[in-house]
Amino acid sequence: MNLTESIGAGARDMVANKTRGLITMVGIILGVASVVTVLALMRGGEEQTQAFFEELGGLKELRITNTWSDRVFMSAAERASERLTYRDAQAILDECPSVATVDPEITRWLTVSYRDKTFTMKVLGTNRHYPYADDMPVERGRFISDADCETYANVAMIGPTYVEDLFGEEDPMGEEVTIEGIPFTIVGVMQKKEFYFQGGGGPSPDRNVLEWFNRSLYIPITTMIKRYTVDDRLGGLEISAKSVELVPQLTEEVRTLLTRRHGVEDFRIDSKSERIQQQAEQMVFFNIIFWAVAFVSLFVGGVVIANIMLASITERVREIGVRKAIGAGDRDLFLQFLVEAIVVTALGGAIGLLMGVGMVQIIDRFLDMPTAVTPTIFLIAFLCSVGVGLVFGLFPALRAARLSPVEALRYE
Repeated sequence: MNLTESIGAGARDMVANKTRGLITMVGIILGVASVVTVLALMRGGEEQTQAFFEELGGLKELRITNTWSDRVFMSAAERASERLTYRDAQAILDECPSVATVDPEITRWLTVSYRDKTFTMKVLGTNRHYPYADDMPVERGRFISDADCETYANVAMIGPTYVEDLFGEEDPMGEEVTIEGIPFTIVGVMQKKEFYFQGGGGPSPDRNVLEWFNRSLYIPITTMIKRYTVDDRLGGLEISAKSVELVPQLTEEVRTLLTRRHGVEDFRIDSKSERIQQQAEQMVFFNIIFWAVAFVSLFVGGVVIANIMLASITERVREIGVRKAIGAGDRDLFLQFLVEAIVVTALGGAIGLLMGVGMVQIIDRFLDMPTAVTPTIFLIAFLCSVGVGLVFGLFPALRAARLSPVEALRYE
C-alpha cells in the first residue's frame, strides 16, 4: 500500500465513522482557534505600538532629557553644569556626522489673547526641524524658518485645537495674537495629530494620546529665549539619525559630545527602539500565559486524538488481522493510521483557522482590542495542528502495526 492508498483508506474510515472523527477534531479545532487568537492579539499589539512610535517620528529619533540628583550629593561638576542648553543643540548639529535633525524645545505656559478671548496656553519655542522630528505636517502656511530664529521674529505656528479656541470659524492666517502682551503673527496651522489606542473608548479629544501636539503654539526658540526666559536652558531635546542603522552611532556621538561640554553625564538619551524593546519585555509574562493557554488546548486535543485512535484500533483488531493475513505489512498499517490522524488534525486545523478568525473579529469588534491576522499566523497555526496529529498519532499507529495477525484474528 502506497501513501496515496493510505490517505484514501484513512479518509474512507473517517467518512464511515463521522461521529468519532468529529469528536477527535473538537480538541484540535479549539486549540488552533486559540493559537490564531493569541498570535493575532500579540501581532496587533506590536503593530499598534509600532504605529504609535511612527507617529512620534519613527525609530530614528532620540530623546535627550536632563537628569537630576539631590543637591546634597552633587559633585562639583554637576553643580557647575548648566544642563541641556540651546548651545548644546547647535553643537550636536555642527559636530555629530550621523545627525539629521536637531529639535531643541523650551516650553512655557503663557497668557495668549486674541480680541476679547484670553487663555493660558502652552507655548513651545523650537526651530525648523520640529515638524520633521515629530512627523508634524503643516496644513496651511509655513513653519518656523532659520530666518525667523536668526531675526528673533515674532511669528507663531498654531495647533488646530488652539485655532478652535481662539478663532472659532475664522481663518487664523495672518492674524495677530498677543503672548504676554507681545504681538505675534500667525504664519501657519499644523495638521491635526491623532492616535487612539484600541480599548480606549473610541475617538474623542480626551482619548487622543497626541492631543498635546494640537494644543500648542509654536514660536522661534530664539524669540522664546529673548522674551520669556532668563537663559537658554532646554526642557528637552529631540534629534534624529540619518538612518535607523545609525541610531547607536549617533547615541555614542551625542553622549561623548555632551559629556565633554558638561564635564559630567547629567543627561539621559532614550531611543524609540529601546522603548519598544522595553515594552516587549514587559509583555513577556502575558505572552507566556497566552501561549500556555494555546499549548494546553492543543495538548488536550492531542490526548483526545491518541485515546480515540487507540479505541478505534481496539474496535478494528480483527480487520487489522485480516489485512495482515492477506499481505498488508507493518509499514502499510502504520502509514494508514498515522495518515488518518494527520488528516483528522489537518481538517480540524482548517476549521480551527476559520473559528480563530471569527474569534478575532469578535474581540476586535466588541472588546475593542488591537488584533492583526497575517498569512504567517495561518501557517503557524496549521502546522501546529498537523504536528499534533503527527506526534499523538505515532503511538496508536505503531500499536496497530505491531499487532500479531494470529492474535488479531482470534480477538473477540
